[in-house]
Amino acid sequence: MRGAFLIVTLIALLIVGLLVVKNMTTEVDEGVQRMDTVHKAKDTVREVDKQTKDLQDRLKKATQGLEDAR
Repeated sequence: MRGAFLIVTLIALLIVGLLVVKNMTTEVDEGVQRMDTVHKAKDTVREVDKQTKDLQDRLKKATQGLEDAR
């Protein structure tokens, strides 16, 4: 009985190992989706940088009069 349990356990571990290895491989479709995601992220970063620079310019203009008042 103990031997049969060991054999069943080994077979189950083998199946789990094969499934893990199968999921670790990369596919071409996922690579394309990842590239699209990277491009969208870069576009978002550019937009955020632009907005940050605009806010910094506004802040400089707003505080310029305050620095002269000191």
